[in-house]
Amino acid sequence: MTVLNETTAPTTAPPRLPDPHHAAASWLSVLRLPHCARLLGATLLGRLPLGVAPVALLLAVRDQGGSYTWGAALAAVFGLAVAAGQPMLGRLVDRIGQTVPILTSALLSAIALAVVPVAGTDRPIAQLTAALVAGAAAPPLEASLRALWSQVVPSAAHLRAAYGLDSGSQELVYVAGPLLATSITALAGSTTALATTGLLGLAGAATLAFSTPSRAWRPTRTRTAGILGALRPAGLRTLLLALVAVGAALGALTVSALATAERYGIAWLSGALPAALSIGALIGCAVCIAIPWTESLGTQLVQAGAGFAISWLPLCLGPGPYASVVLAAVPGMFFGALLVSAYQAIDVLAHPGMVTESYGWLVSAFGVGTALGTASAGPWHGSLFVPAAAAATALALLHAVQSRLARGVRS
Repeated sequence: MTVLNETTAPTTAPPRLPDPHHAAASWLSVLRLPHCARLLGATLLGRLPLGVAPVALLLAVRDQGGSYTWGAALAAVFGLAVAAGQPMLGRLVDRIGQTVPILTSALLSAIALAVVPVAGTDRPIAQLTAALVAGAAAPPLEASLRALWSQVVPSAAHLRAAYGLDSGSQELVYVAGPLLATSITALAGSTTALATTGLLGLAGAATLAFSTPSRAWRPTRTRTAGILGALRPAGLRTLLLALVAVGAALGALTVSALATAERYGIAWLSGALPAALSIGALIGCAVCIAIPWTESLGTQLVQAGAGFAISWLPLCLGPGPYASVVLAAVPGMFFGALLVSAYQAIDVLAHPGMVTESYGWLVSAFGVGTALGTASAGPWHGSLFVPAAAAATALALLHAVQSRLARGVRS
């Protein structure tokens, strides 16, 4: 495949399986390719609201004298709306192209975020509706970028590196997001924080939408897959269920981290354990793309899933506060490798012409899984056996995905 230049007009490319004889490519080699740094930077900027908005919504409610319960409800509605909206917007992109859906949804989401503090806690229905619209209209930047990667890199090794760079760097959104929300609120107030969040998201979305690869990208015309759309392939549905289980493990860790902090009487552990997992994910992505894999894609998925499941067990033994922080990075490393392989599996399992929607369902799967994991961990008082059980469930489902990939079937 040819790397894009200013006159290249891409269409959706066929999936490329990892080439075991091709040397690994580095993140730097990807960033040096035409368009790649701009595309990644634009989507990271555009995705900032996903990391900023939940905290900013809570702070806005508290500034207006509202309760933590109401603030948390708005943040939850925003997150669930994002999970619901991504595959639907992805389906629209697959039908009409990227430019109009990305720009329109980003503008609508930015306006809705600005409306939340204006509506005020004395008009809860209006505030709830604004949070719902802001989440549902969040532009499908993550899915759109992954649809573009195969158009702007020259080899399967570079594609794997791009996926690793993408998944690793997105952790920065969720690390920087809360810090940005609290900083802007402290300096200029929560109303400004939400308005700025929307504008930053709109700026990132516009940068992506007006880029040459995005404007030139054309959906592949294909017969309809019926009401299920991109979910028609059984292999893809199984993979998404596995990713729901993976997301549940991550969501349960949030509660487990708080319980661990209370058990040891060390408040900072509630943030340190999730942060350690995120750092581990970044390391895992880097290591994963640095190794020239010789195993099949299905085997890579299962190996990463097995490592992810097994690495929770030492944490279940209660190793102590400092050892827990170190050990929490280990599931993160396998999570990073699992993500990279999952992106490639979606390329193979997705119906032609439905790749953006398929990636939208991946975002949704993690969102739903995180919510389920957080809810499930509560009754078990934050036991670390909950994320371990979720990871074991994911591993069982990944074995089924491996058999689908081995047979090369989508249906």
